[in-house]
Amino acid sequence: MSILLTINNIFLTFYFVYVIPSLTASSSSIIIDSEIGDINVIIPCPIDRTKWTFPTILQWYRSDNNYTKPIASQFDDYPVHIDDFYHHKYTLLSNGSLNIDNVQLNDNDTFECRLILIDRGLLDIKDKYFIIFRVNEKPRFLNLSNPLQIAPYYTTVNFLCQIYGVPVPIVTWYKILERNKQINGKDDLELISNNTQQLTLQNVDDRMVGHYRCMGENRLGIIQHDFQLLIRGSIYWRQFPQSQTVKINESLILKCEGESSEPLQYYWLKDDLPISDIIASQDRIRTYSDGVLNIQRIEPSDHGSYVCIISASKTINVRSKPAIIIVKYPPMPTRNRQIKNLTLIRGSIGICPCLLNAYPPIQSVAWYRNGISIRIESKNGAYSISSDYSLVIKSVDSIDDGQYFCRAQNSEGFGRDSLSFFVETKEPIKFLLKPKSIYRINERDPLVIPCVAFGSPQPMIKWFKDSNELKEVTGNLTLESIDKTDYGLYVCQASNEHTTTNITTLLIVENTTPQAPHNVQYKQLGSDLIISWEPGYDGGRSQYFIIWYRLLHGKKRDWHQIRVLPTNTTEFTLFDLKLQQMYEITIVAENDLGLGTFTSIRTIELNTTENVSIDYLHHPQQVNLSRPTSPKNLRLSQSRSNLYITWDHPTTMESTTNIVSYVIQWRSTILFNNRQSQQFIVVNYPIRSYLIKDVKQTKYIVQVFSYSDIGTYSFPVQSQIDIQFNAILAYSGSSRVLILLLCILILLTIGSICVCVFCIFKYHHYRRTYCTDIECDKKWKWWRFPSSRYKLGDCSHLKIDRYHANLLKTNDLATTPLYMPQNRILPQTNPSCLRPPSPQDSYTDSTIYMAKVATVPRCRDSVISNPIATSQLTRGFQSIDNPHAIVTSNLTFTTADENKSISSGNISPIPYVDTDTRKNASRLPLEAVPEMNELDLANRYSFEPTLPVSHYSRTVQPSPVLITFDSSSLKRRT
Repeated sequence: MSILLTINNIFLTFYFVYVIPSLTASSSSIIIDSEIGDINVIIPCPIDRTKWTFPTILQWYRSDNNYTKPIASQFDDYPVHIDDFYHHKYTLLSNGSLNIDNVQLNDNDTFECRLILIDRGLLDIKDKYFIIFRVNEKPRFLNLSNPLQIAPYYTTVNFLCQIYGVPVPIVTWYKILERNKQINGKDDLELISNNTQQLTLQNVDDRMVGHYRCMGENRLGIIQHDFQLLIRGSIYWRQFPQSQTVKINESLILKCEGESSEPLQYYWLKDDLPISDIIASQDRIRTYSDGVLNIQRIEPSDHGSYVCIISASKTINVRSKPAIIIVKYPPMPTRNRQIKNLTLIRGSIGICPCLLNAYPPIQSVAWYRNGISIRIESKNGAYSISSDYSLVIKSVDSIDDGQYFCRAQNSEGFGRDSLSFFVETKEPIKFLLKPKSIYRINERDPLVIPCVAFGSPQPMIKWFKDSNELKEVTGNLTLESIDKTDYGLYVCQASNEHTTTNITTLLIVENTTPQAPHNVQYKQLGSDLIISWEPGYDGGRSQYFIIWYRLLHGKKRDWHQIRVLPTNTTEFTLFDLKLQQMYEITIVAENDLGLGTFTSIRTIELNTTENVSIDYLHHPQQVNLSRPTSPKNLRLSQSRSNLYITWDHPTTMESTTNIVSYVIQWRSTILFNNRQSQQFIVVNYPIRSYLIKDVKQTKYIVQVFSYSDIGTYSFPVQSQIDIQFNAILAYSGSSRVLILLLCILILLTIGSICVCVFCIFKYHHYRRTYCTDIECDKKWKWWRFPSSRYKLGDCSHLKIDRYHANLLKTNDLATTPLYMPQNRILPQTNPSCLRPPSPQDSYTDSTIYMAKVATVPRCRDSVISNPIATSQLTRGFQSIDNPHAIVTSNLTFTTADENKSISSGNISPIPYVDTDTRKNASRLPLEAVPEMNELDLANRYSFEPTLPVSHYSRTVQPSPVLITFDSSSLKRRT
């Protein structure tokens, strides 16, 4: 049996712990609201127990015990069982409802009404309901931070406002706009934060100083709490001075009050000066340390602005607030302005001021002359009253002399009369010579503008141009050379101690360039810049404007130019400028005579924010910034010295505005004053081509803009072209003198070439016709090129005294000293043994002996007759008649001094021991020399040289050409 009870308990525990809570979410529930202290609150149980025939159990549960222990139960009609903990609080009614007596906060819970059937000993839950019983509570504060917080600048401040209530209240934070201690309505509050119990203020400064309000609200009520923030050393206003209106002789009290973490000091100013300096009578004024100002016996001079200044000790913070004090009083004479005598000019308008002060303003005024009232007529009368209550005399006459005063009235009544003054009339100033009303003159022309006046006393002459006085001009105005800046309105002023008279004239300078625009203003709209100006003098011709601008980034860049259209506009918009960049801008006007004067260059920095004014713009603020569509297909082509520009119109669907004209801008790489020159032209729509004439040979960059009827322009379409000319076309625009010089140079070049060719042909012709040997050819060369004479070894020009030549016998050849073994020629001859020849030297060749030669230099080719030579003695000239023979010219020079020897070329020195013997033995009579046709040396003399040569030996044929000299006639024979 105990085992069965244990199993039953386990089953019930599982049922109540797991099954019942799982069914709770799916069951129906109702909500009942109540408040603390309510009596006999009934929680209904909508279960009908009569429809069941089986025994039933009705039970109530709460969620605070997980629905495991019933708080009230009833088996059928048996007595009700109430849990001991709730025995004095809960009762179960006959219909199954639960009655709660004296509701408290701990009754706030979810209740369950459950019906259980007992069928054959089994428990079966048939119905259950969940009732949410909410015990509502008005909002109440749980935790609050310090209501006054003093913080340094730029710190973080937190205000804590924890509020509890059922339902959960909504916490809202406000800033109190009206800065005083009285409770304000919602209209005086500024919402800061919503549904948060903590307000955080970061980087606090003087703008955040003030009172803040925390407000918690649910459906049962609302509570609020105020906090105050002060910056350490800053000042917070508690009460402002209030403007007041007082009457004369009354008292005045002004009060201002501040609040700060530091002690405060109060000061009062009147019209920006210390009040103690303004109010002369110190017994009428009192100031207090709490900011109160008291003024006794108010006077009209007390009318004005009063400023309360609050300063905190140990800080530099200052707060100030003004208050206007209005003093009502009847008309009274002005103290700071009085006149005793007044001079009026006869024939002119005379004005007599009424020097009275009053508040409210004067309502009526009367004038008296010599104690007699003056009749005032509103229309066409001799006397009238102006808006400032002055007496206006239409035409001053001598009868207007006399004593004058005025009497006035306002809402405060009649006051005192003005102080009287005496009026004296005088004759007016007259101009004897007057300037013309308009002068039209050209530049650099002289001009004299007359101005002579007469009056009593004699007036002084002054000249003014555009309201600026011209110094040192006391009579006629003389302009020696007119400049365009002389244009303007001139005033000749004649004045004396009584009156001043002016006469004006306009000076127009014709046929000149425009003057600079003035009053230039700027306004930024995003990345666009609106520029406005007032035009200057146009020089007597139609003018238009050009805007020059450039970006300042690193080094200064080239200027950009934009044409202003329409021509007469004085406002233009520059589009697509770079933000956070510096720009330089200037404006210039131009007419058909050229560019005018530039405005002063203005430097402008574009901000990152939109719609920020750089300067005041007096033109309309609404600007239409719609831009036209750019042209299409820009094409550039060259035709001789002309540049042809064409483009296509944008389609009508793409363009949002009407295109009225195109502006063509072009520039070349040719520099003018170290800058690229830029030009432009305006063509009207629908023209879509333009021809630039007389272009230069350089690179051209062309841009085309579309302009709308409202003056906006499109994005530019750009193209470039390199202009190239042929040689003749390149000089088509140059001077004819340059072409003439070029032609002369070409002709001289051709002539020089012809002369050279002629000389070459003449040289070859002479050589073939007259030159039969090398000597003739060399003389021709010497005649053509004298400087090469010594280089070619010529000695024929030297002065010769006498020559002796003998032809050696062939059989004597072996006995000559040249071929003696002891006198053999060595290839290692030292050139240092050579010396300059002297007139006493004699020269010996292998076949010819010569003596007594005067001043012979180093001649390598003096004699060309040598029947035999070694390899060291061969010069290398070939004979014309016999190409197999070698002609040598190396000589051995001998002198009368037997101990001396001279070698020429590579020949070794030969001693002079047996010179006379060798001469006599080898000399033959001159008659024995045969003629050239009798010689057959090639056949007669054939021999092998016996000279030993160190490195090689070769056969040498005798020369077919022999030269002999007759000692008596010095006639050369060949």
